[in-house]
Amino acid sequence: MNKVLLGTTMLVSSLAVAPGAAFASEPVKLTLGGYMEYWVAAGSQDSAYSTPVNSFDIQGDSRIFFTGKTALDNGMKVGAQVEIAAGADSNDTEVVRSYAWVEGNAGKMIVGKYRDVVWMTHNEAPDASYLTAGLTKSDFVAQITPRNQVVILDPNETPTNYANKLSYFTPSLYGFQAGVSFTPSNDTRGDDYLDTTDGIEKTGNFDQAWATSLSYGGEFAGVGVKAAVGYDYMNGRNDAEVSNPGDVHNFQTSAALSYQGFTLGGSFNRMIAGEDTFNAAKDGHAWELGLGYAEGPYAVSFSYAHSAVRGIYAGDDTADLYRVGARYTLGPGVDLFSSVGYFNAESGSGDASKGNEGAWGGAAGLRLTF
Repeated sequence: MNKVLLGTTMLVSSLAVAPGAAFASEPVKLTLGGYMEYWVAAGSQDSAYSTPVNSFDIQGDSRIFFTGKTALDNGMKVGAQVEIAAGADSNDTEVVRSYAWVEGNAGKMIVGKYRDVVWMTHNEAPDASYLTAGLTKSDFVAQITPRNQVVILDPNETPTNYANKLSYFTPSLYGFQAGVSFTPSNDTRGDDYLDTTDGIEKTGNFDQAWATSLSYGGEFAGVGVKAAVGYDYMNGRNDAEVSNPGDVHNFQTSAALSYQGFTLGGSFNRMIAGEDTFNAAKDGHAWELGLGYAEGPYAVSFSYAHSAVRGIYAGDDTADLYRVGARYTLGPGVDLFSSVGYFNAESGSGDASKGNEGAWGGAAGLRLTF
């Protein structure tokens, strides 16, 4: 433990631009920001769908950001952010993200309740609406979903979610940047309140997780290029309290091209999880691809996402989502948006009532950014 603390201390010290006292010219001051979204949603499920659902609903998502940063006299930068879910899509108020960061000439370090470097550098299929991309991460799938009977791997999978972790990014060199994250076996939402006299109780399904990434951003002949590759390794817990001690590996690659208002982007995810692992049902692959266009206050997009995994039955579970999105900006921080999609989720059991084999859904809403 002392060696780890010593190494961390040396890394933080190396982030400084110059030696000497590192006093801030100004203290950290918090600024307030965030967004609020509400939309009306309608869905038509497959006739064999066995779960009672609303054909019409009102849904939402609201966040409040508290952000602060300062520059020290030696050029080093320090900051923090707290993000609170403001209860639009549930009646709960929850701290979603809470982290601090330090940046200097040796790179940037982030510590706290945040996602890993693979997620931070990942590219997604463009979406003109605000219902997000992907499958399980999409607000859209909350309208037309197979519930827990069909297992879905998201093209933008986040294996350790918001668990407390330590991340580091190198300085960018010719557009390239590398990153690494370390996550101990704590709660995947960062709520590490369970402790014992010997230390912090393990609440995750792994002993520790490592994530590495390599990303690039640049421009060639007016074409914007972004690309990233990432790898998550979760070392399975091998103790008496778990019956699935195997390791889990998750590989991601993604890219996005932009030119004169057009954006073409997508991602691919491959999870390798043996039958002796906690994520055995997600062993498989997922990918997405989308095209978007924005001009002035208007934006439109089309995307497709696919998942195929082992599932919980004898055959593979599959899911496909086709989506069209649109957005119109009424003024600064005020947007109207809509999305229409077709969703097909099939259970490996072959039982149509456990999936959602052909569902339609749509939404139209308002977003305020502040």
